[in-house]
Amino acid sequence: MKLAYTSKLGWPLLLALSFAPLLIWALFPYSFDQRFLRGGSLNYAMTMTAVGQALGLSGMAMFALNLVLSARLKWLESIFGGMNKIYIAHHILGGLAFILLLLHPLFLVARYLQAEGGAIKAALVNYVWSPSCAANFSLLNPDCSTTYGVTGLALMILFLVLTFFVKLPYQTWKLTHKFLGLAFFFASLHVLTIPSDVTTVAYLKYYMFALVAAGFLAILYRTVLGFIIVPRLEYVIDEVKVVNETVSEVVMHPKNEKKCIRYVPGQFIFIGFPDVSGLGEVHPFSLSSQPDDLCISIGVKALGDFTRRLRELRPGMRAVVEGPFGRTSYVYYPRKSQIWIAGGIGITPFLGMARSLKSDDGYKVDLYYSVVDRSDAAFLDELGNLAARNPNLRLVPWFSREKSFLTAEAIVKESGGVLGKEIFLCGPPPMMKALKAQFGKWKVPVANIHSEEFSLN
Repeated sequence: MKLAYTSKLGWPLLLALSFAPLLIWALFPYSFDQRFLRGGSLNYAMTMTAVGQALGLSGMAMFALNLVLSARLKWLESIFGGMNKIYIAHHILGGLAFILLLLHPLFLVARYLQAEGGAIKAALVNYVWSPSCAANFSLLNPDCSTTYGVTGLALMILFLVLTFFVKLPYQTWKLTHKFLGLAFFFASLHVLTIPSDVTTVAYLKYYMFALVAAGFLAILYRTVLGFIIVPRLEYVIDEVKVVNETVSEVVMHPKNEKKCIRYVPGQFIFIGFPDVSGLGEVHPFSLSSQPDDLCISIGVKALGDFTRRLRELRPGMRAVVEGPFGRTSYVYYPRKSQIWIAGGIGITPFLGMARSLKSDDGYKVDLYYSVVDRSDAAFLDELGNLAARNPNLRLVPWFSREKSFLTAEAIVKESGGVLGKEIFLCGPPPMMKALKAQFGKWKVPVANIHSEEFSLN
């Protein structure tokens, strides 16, 4: 089971769809001279207008596509190479969309900078609220279109401020995403109602309408229609094993044995527990079980409000499961000489992989388990037993209190080199970022390093 070549199509496809409206805009209905020149010379106001329009078109396309990326559509994993890479693309594309949409009105206002003060003031007032819109308000009134755009941009700024500069609980953070949907609503009204090429050029109008429709369908898929059409399976809790002071393992069986998830070791699921107030919202957790078992299990460390309360779960309670997701599994990659590196609770997917690894599979794996000290090393005894029974699995516990932080140099020495090996990382983001940079200095190709991020928000 190897990753297909289609896993490299994600970004090229995103960029093509994002800049396609620019191509249509550039070809129809005006030439370069008609958009930028007056009297044979480059005209300032026309240039500012044209650049502002181009920025707005691509920014809106990226905004719509970003909503599609956030919908957790499993088929997208095949063209991006995993849900983790989809989330990375989501963050990058969202940032680009915001920058372009922020520059869009600035360039349009800049065309008035050569005008007299009264004209500038009138333009700015109309940008905030059109008097004719106030007198005759309706959603499809073209006089309100600029106001829609300003409102959408203001809501987008509010959402991004809450996302990047305010530390919010996960539930509150998810609630702020409603601002993004509202921002998209007003931005869509702006694009589809303002007198522009979008309203006059059929190709551009239909393309932008299709993108807007895709964005709204993505929102509906995760909100209103989520409980109806999003595929979820019901499991029943068997037990909650206390592994150490902070780590537990939740074991579950399918309510209907014919309806259970099919997964490969190392994948993750989104799971919620509707029988306990406050635990019904789904969260991502790696599967620590092996696919041969009917039961599934997740390893959980008490790091936040949600995870701390999971010890309240009792046998017989329901679990709602969505997934599986992820492509960070040893079965997806060609080289059987591998290095697995876990930090803290990042051991969970490797536990599932170690439980699944067979002595006759032909793999040769070094598993590094980095924690502060032995008391922090959940599942260490089981991993030791698995390594003792499987000559192709070598466990290397790494206690940072005794040896300092785990480094690529230490791994190179311990494993006899890293070139030509698949490297898997799962742990705190700072640890993974540091190790990736260090492996780069050892000339390890980026394509050979695979990671699973746990800070999905």
